[in-house]
Amino acid sequence: MVYNSMKKIEGLIVATLTPFDDSGELNLSVIEKYAQHLQNENTKGLFVSGTTGESTLLTVEERKKLAEKWIEVGKDRFENIIIHVGTSNLKDSQELARHSENKGATAIALMATSFFTPQSVDDLVEYVRLVAECAPNTPLFYYHIPAWTNIPFLMEDFLKAAIPKIPTLTGVKFTSGNMFDLGRCLIIEDQRFSILFGGDEILLSALAMGACATVGGTYNFAGKLHGRIMDAFDKSDMETARSEQYRSQAMIKLYCKYGGHAAVGKAIMRFLGLDLGPARSPLSLSESQEAQLREELDSIGFFAWR
Repeated sequence: MVYNSMKKIEGLIVATLTPFDDSGELNLSVIEKYAQHLQNENTKGLFVSGTTGESTLLTVEERKKLAEKWIEVGKDRFENIIIHVGTSNLKDSQELARHSENKGATAIALMATSFFTPQSVDDLVEYVRLVAECAPNTPLFYYHIPAWTNIPFLMEDFLKAAIPKIPTLTGVKFTSGNMFDLGRCLIIEDQRFSILFGGDEILLSALAMGACATVGGTYNFAGKLHGRIMDAFDKSDMETARSEQYRSQAMIKLYCKYGGHAAVGKAIMRFLGLDLGPARSPLSLSESQEAQLREELDSIGFFAWR
């Protein structure tokens, strides 16, 4: 496997929520209906078991079952199915990487450990290498989300250091507002890497820097909205692109006001008629908060223009 064996990703990739039943167990039966909903949101690919998917709150076995189901249901519906395999320890991440390759994931993604963290760029490269070698035929994206992991290194430095050591490294899921670092990553070795931008609220900024693919949790319920931002930008219609981005920001401001996590996303999905169950503890949203969220989303026109 070499880095350029994967076609450059473009468009919207949705960070999927993990469905549970009322007892808090995986509810895989709803994924068929969920996939149809995501197709209607004009999403091109899936990012499974990431932050939006409550990854660190799931067991290894649950993540395997979830990956298998999404690959089964999504393989003929979506261009890419990226399975996040990052955990709190190396061995579990290696096991999930092997499993994802065996089951036919398009790619894997890896968030490094965030309690005992890599102390240098070289440490990070080595950690990613040790996971990547367990899926030698599957493209890998490093998942950069410094606000959550507290891993501060510039991705330009990481990518350049990793080139000779990780042949399957295909790019970065870049969840950071550092447009300087984003731009530097995009031009490494004549645009060698795919950079999947992860900031829904500033998508337009990333497009201006040259990004052409984006991963977002809000695309579960606002994929069409963010697709309009990308379409308007491609047509050089900046007035429309900015107007739609401002709508996105108004929505995301409320999303963050109520916690900015899976419980909020699942509440919004229920408003749209798809019940993905509760979030897993400690994530929660009370009935009164959920009602207030719906009222505030309605007040900004979300249900009319999403």
